Amino acid sequence: MSSHVSLKGHNHLCPMVEPGPKPHVGGPISQTQTLVTVDGVPVAVVGDKCTCMVGGPDTISGGSSIVFIEGKALARMGDPTAHGGRIVEGLGWLTAD
Repeated sequence: MSSHVSLKGHNHLCPMVEPGPKPHVGGPISQTQTLVTVDGVPVAVVGDKCTCMVGGPDTISGGSSIVFIEGKALARMGDPTAHGGRIVEGLGWLTAD
C-alpha cells in the first residue's frame, strides 16, 4: 500500500512517557541522510532520528519494503518509530510502497 514519503522536518507522534508523568509528545524528523532530497530537503529513511520534546531522540524503525536509499528503507507517513510512535506527516504528492 502506498504511503506519503516523509522528509526532514516532518512530524512524528511519540506515546512514550517518562516518570512524573512527562509525555514525550513527539516532534520533527531531525537527523537524516543527505544523498536524496526533494526540493532540497532530505528524504527520511530507517535509522534517522526524530526529536522528542521530553527524553532522548526517537529513531525511525520501519519503512518501505521496496524503496531503499544507501541500503536503508525509505520512511513514509504511518511508519513506526522505536518509542512506539508513528510518522504523521508526508508529502501529499509523492508516495511509495
